[in-house]
Amino acid sequence: MGRVGPAEFRHALRAEWIKLWSVRSTWWCLGTAAVLVPVFGVLAAASADPADAALPKAWEVADGGFDPLEPLRGMLLAQFAFGVLGVLVISAEFSSGQIRSSLVAVPRRRRLLAAKLAVLVPVAAVAAAVLAFGTFFLTQAVLPDALAIGPGDGGAWRALLGLVGYSVFIAVFGFAVGTVVRRTAASVTVFLAVTFVVMSALPAVFPASMRDGVGRYTFVGLADSLTALQPDPRPGVPVAALVLAGYAAAALAAGLLPAERRDV
Repeated sequence: MGRVGPAEFRHALRAEWIKLWSVRSTWWCLGTAAVLVPVFGVLAAASADPADAALPKAWEVADGGFDPLEPLRGMLLAQFAFGVLGVLVISAEFSSGQIRSSLVAVPRRRRLLAAKLAVLVPVAAVAAAVLAFGTFFLTQAVLPDALAIGPGDGGAWRALLGLVGYSVFIAVFGFAVGTVVRRTAASVTVFLAVTFVVMSALPAVFPASMRDGVGRYTFVGLADSLTALQPDPRPGVPVAALVLAGYAAAALAAGLLPAERRDV
């Protein structure tokens, strides 16, 4: 089995880029997020009560207050679109049998998977950044003047970057699930089950005294830490980012480490 050098890896990246944009599923996933996020944001911003201006700001109190980033919650609702995109980057080729042709061009399976991941991450990051920052400016323009904020107020820029980072994590996690499960329908089912069912139910498994603490380390709990306009949200931005990175690394390891030994 020949070694894949830098030039071959660049060719693999170019091929994966072409494949990503040549399938309709990519456009459907990104299109769904592009519609869902701003529409939800505008509707939420338009329904805001100007009287809420009398409330403390979300970054001034530990709990409660008015959250001017509430209209951006659609980014978390759209996480399924980023996750399914990650799943389809790999599972579509296994389901169609095209993976055999890809392995002829790039025999080292881990290199092939790395090329797919190297294309997925920047695409998800750019798409999430455009949605997060675009929807932020759009919704702040719709909010009453007394409620709107700028990107430098209350750590809004950090929260927006947190939304981008979490969206990338979800895409990578979906890719990892697709790498392990391989078949599209089963991969999407597992992704949705883990993200929306297991992570939601996990705190209930623990004693009542531990549930709040455990909930902070679920996917949504960590996303809240990354995107909250609060003073020192627990477990804190650096810890939340590291835990999400650990989740992604563990999921990727489950798919990448045995990749060379598995049958197509």
